[in-house]
Amino acid sequence: MSVAKKSLAGAVLCIGISLVPLVTIITISNGMINGITERLVSLSSSHLEAVCHSKNAQVLEEAALAVKSIPGISAAYPMISCPAMAMSGKNRCGVTLRAIPKNIFEEDASYKKLFFTEDGSIADFAVGEKGALIGKGISERLGVKAGDTIRVVNIISNPGKESDANDSDSSRNSISIRPSISSYKIKAVISCGYQELDSLWLFIDFEDGKKIMGAAQTMNAVMIETADAFSAELPSLQKKVQDLFGGAFRVYRWDQLNRAQYENFSSTKILLVFIQLLIVLVACVNISSALIMLVLERRREIAILKSLGASNGGISASFLLVGFSCGVAGLLLGIPLGLFLSVNINGLIHFSEKAINFFAQGLYFLAKGDIMNFREIHLLDEAYYLKEIPVEIPFGELFFIGFLTLGLSLFASLLPARKAGKQRPLEILRTTG
Repeated sequence: MSVAKKSLAGAVLCIGISLVPLVTIITISNGMINGITERLVSLSSSHLEAVCHSKNAQVLEEAALAVKSIPGISAAYPMISCPAMAMSGKNRCGVTLRAIPKNIFEEDASYKKLFFTEDGSIADFAVGEKGALIGKGISERLGVKAGDTIRVVNIISNPGKESDANDSDSSRNSISIRPSISSYKIKAVISCGYQELDSLWLFIDFEDGKKIMGAAQTMNAVMIETADAFSAELPSLQKKVQDLFGGAFRVYRWDQLNRAQYENFSSTKILLVFIQLLIVLVACVNISSALIMLVLERRREIAILKSLGASNGGISASFLLVGFSCGVAGLLLGIPLGLFLSVNINGLIHFSEKAINFFAQGLYFLAKGDIMNFREIHLLDEAYYLKEIPVEIPFGELFFIGFLTLGLSLFASLLPARKAGKQRPLEILRTTG
């Protein structure tokens, strides 16, 4: 094989190898961002969130029923939430206490799809004695499981009684603060696959939660779902809901409540893709150097063709076709391999973790003589990522990558193709004999 052919094969290989991480990053980042966003949108802030300052639970329930009459609204339910402290016999931790209708996990599509049971049964939440559902992160921190009992402490603040004229202004406007302690039996340990949310929430029945409406920093809201959280009609639905409620509620969209986090995800993805595109650009430059080698090796053939009547444009086009073919070959190599890695990324990560921990455990034993205190190594920390990476193949973005790669391949081929077209046959034949 000639040097030029080896260079062309190397250029194809470089393009293919550079496309593998680019395709993998785009596919995985899309899945991760969409998976986290779906949980933030559907479970944390909902598509629309109507916040009420009223301390009357009936107002929330009536508002949730009224908003369902608006076309485009698929579901609505009342929610009361406040910060609290959960305590077990082993530990204590801060939680966000959320009071919701007890049948929400059976009737709401997002709750049914995104929550799964780690221990116990979610169905038990709707029946029997007063109970609670806790996130997996809270369960681990408290050291409890389904069937155990925990205590929840929150602060109730009520306006103080009017004092007489001799009292100071500060005592006249005093606020009575007292702790409220409740006990709940854990019906189930649940998870949505995103530990940042699992380590926050403790769910109780809405009827039990009515007594915390006087708690400090309580948020009383109606959580509203639409057919599509990313629809262009969402702002108009927000306005309709706001007009329905008037000044009693303040209605927010999910992208207003989670703007910073969502923009952070998007900017991180753009930066990663930009870096990988630079690598693809460098790989495509190899086509230019390979074609220059090919032009030097084929000088005599070029001279003969031009002597037989081949035009400058025809010679240049043939070399452009070679560069374009290298780009196509690189795509056929890199994109399928990148998709294969993306589709099997969870299995590959688990296998890699097992292999790394096997060797790390052996080294730890050799160094310490004990493996009891060995801590497993995790390639993806569940505190920041989803437990499982959802894979979504972005066909539109892959098409753009293919189009861009072919464009870069043609651009890298322009200079050597033009040089080949300008070859002078008489000089070449004279010098090459």
